Amino acid sequence: MKYSNDCAMKRGDNRLHAAGPTSRKQRLIPILTLTATMLVGSNAVGAGEMFGEDGISIELGSTFVGQQISKKNGDITKDLVGSLDLVIDADLGFGTLHLYGEGASTADISASSLVGGANADAGTAATPAGKGRIQLSEISFGFDVGALNSNIGVMDLTAFADATATANDEGVQFLADALVNNPTIAFPDYTPAIVFNYGEEGGLQFTALSGNAYGLGDNPRGNYSQLFKFGNTPTGERKGLFSLAELRLPLSQNGSLLTVGGWLSTMEAARYDGAGNDKSTLGGYVNIDGAVGDLAWSARFGFNNGKTDITGGVNSFASLSTEYSINEQHAFGAGVAHSGLLNDYKTSLAPNSGANSTVAEIYYRWQITDEIAISPDIQYHHNANNLSTATPADVYGSVWAYGLRIQLGML
Repeated sequence: MKYSNDCAMKRGDNRLHAAGPTSRKQRLIPILTLTATMLVGSNAVGAGEMFGEDGISIELGSTFVGQQISKKNGDITKDLVGSLDLVIDADLGFGTLHLYGEGASTADISASSLVGGANADAGTAATPAGKGRIQLSEISFGFDVGALNSNIGVMDLTAFADATATANDEGVQFLADALVNNPTIAFPDYTPAIVFNYGEEGGLQFTALSGNAYGLGDNPRGNYSQLFKFGNTPTGERKGLFSLAELRLPLSQNGSLLTVGGWLSTMEAARYDGAGNDKSTLGGYVNIDGAVGDLAWSARFGFNNGKTDITGGVNSFASLSTEYSINEQHAFGAGVAHSGLLNDYKTSLAPNSGANSTVAEIYYRWQITDEIAISPDIQYHHNANNLSTATPADVYGSVWAYGLRIQLGML
């Protein structure tokens, strides 16, 4: 779910033009770059024909997050959780082969497992039992034909849509899940898909994508074989397809951008009200990006008609996020997000009392060197875990989370 900035810029940033996925982990460090000229110079057989002018790039980075919370902090057994990211891009001349591997430590029991959404970087690679693991998350091929960029393979679809300038990268921006992705959009986890991006930098841009609505992380078994089976889930429900269309319109010369999108999932799931299964869910969203001097800001809005667990009960959403760049080494961010929950979902949480949730977060980022960055972080969760009252065993109501994020580029 994370991309390096260098690789993303080579393929393009779809917030500017439609040539590829957006950057996620922006502080991955290039550890190896082999161009076609270098390969030919080393007398590698056929290398000049095998690779394009960009050759092969390999980037590696890791993120560590330590967090404490204001309730039931004594239950935490893992004060520190971490992830590892490896990105390999090979320019084959007629397109780019992209591989993304990641590893994660076990997130249980940490602040992120007690307060849902407190750390979007935690547990992104896990076994069915919730143990951390190393996995190949993405393998895809992308190519350009004029202003049209196409990608096919197993991908993270959040890298191609619903992007904002200030709230999309849990590695260097906000840690809270609601300030990373729009929770009303039923993005599948890593999944086989095809993505088309069309447009030119500074002009109108369009994205259309479709893939299996039942991704790697959506499968309780966490295995790869289910990714390429487009029939029913192991429990008999239809997996369906997730399809999305997005239009991006520049509003001014200073980077202001309006994004409008809509999506449809034909995944079958049980309704919260007990009235059988729903066989489709649809939704829409609007994002606005702007800048005033060194202050960048983004606003997000989303809704859906879901009555199932496809978006965890969230059917309305709004957020505002900002980042102020002090200089190249220092930045400050602040944001707030509100998630509205279905009444049937709230009722399903009984005997606890379900409620709409709000999260506010501030962070400070210090890029100490090219390879090391640290970010102190404070979050406030109103109705944590979507609960206003609950049994003593649960975390609910008003909760503070305090954290320190360290990101390393490994040379």
